[in-house]
Amino acid sequence: MKKLNKKLVPPCSYQGGKQRLAKQIVDIIFEQNDINEDTKFYDLCCGSGAITLELINRGIHPNNITMIDKGVYGAFWNSVANNEFDLEIFKSEIDKLPEIKDIQKYLQELSNQDVNSDKLEYHYLLLQSGSFGSKQIWIENNRWKNNSFRSYWLPTETSSRRSPVNPMMPMPNTLYNRVKDIVDYLGGNVNAINSDISKIKWRFDNNSIVYIDPPYKNTTKYGNDFNYEEFIINNRTYVNIYVSEGYKMDDVNNAILLSKGRTKGNISGDVKKKPVEEWLNIYKLH
Repeated sequence: MKKLNKKLVPPCSYQGGKQRLAKQIVDIIFEQNDINEDTKFYDLCCGSGAITLELINRGIHPNNITMIDKGVYGAFWNSVANNEFDLEIFKSEIDKLPEIKDIQKYLQELSNQDVNSDKLEYHYLLLQSGSFGSKQIWIENNRWKNNSFRSYWLPTETSSRRSPVNPMMPMPNTLYNRVKDIVDYLGGNVNAINSDISKIKWRFDNNSIVYIDPPYKNTTKYGNDFNYEEFIINNRTYVNIYVSEGYKMDDVNNAILLSKGRTKGNISGDVKKKPVEEWLNIYKLH
């Protein structure tokens, strides 16, 4: 396995991802547990892999991490874990993108096509990078869902925002480089399962830690109906469990408010959305 000589970054964000909070969350996990070279981590509803990549950046070996996600991001991680993600194919799909002002139209047309199962992971990364507001893209009945993409926008003399809005975040070259770093280091090393979490039979040893980042209550589930409360009831006596949610859950041993949320604005910078709190709910073995 290649030596990790750079920081791994999630390919692209999505609404609810934990890239901004990953350091805080992993700090807490490390402070509260005796981490050693045999500690096993389970990253449930792993999405863009922010927590897994933060663990790896801290020195945790990929073989000690199991990523599980039912969605298309899970398919990407599964293909990486099985050495099936082809960087040459990904590069060829990126090279099909038009000039910057026409990317939105290209992605919109791509999303309106039936899902190409042979290029599912490659197309998903492009679509998710261009998703308006970083809203999660998912698949339902062989169709891409939540298809709304960023347009290229330049600031005007009167707009509050002074920087342009690009149609992809990150832009194509950066996306490719992030994915290449991940594939080069994690390919064939990390454990990844693209499956309904509720159907997995769990056997945790006493040196395991579970982190769950489910779709928050009263938010879009984007095809993910994992009952994490049932998982907690069934497993909290066997393993330490950390759950991200938008509120303090009722039966936790402890809960830490990570962020009161950020007030978000629209494209011109005007305040638009109410902040969402970020809580880390902790179920520790007694």
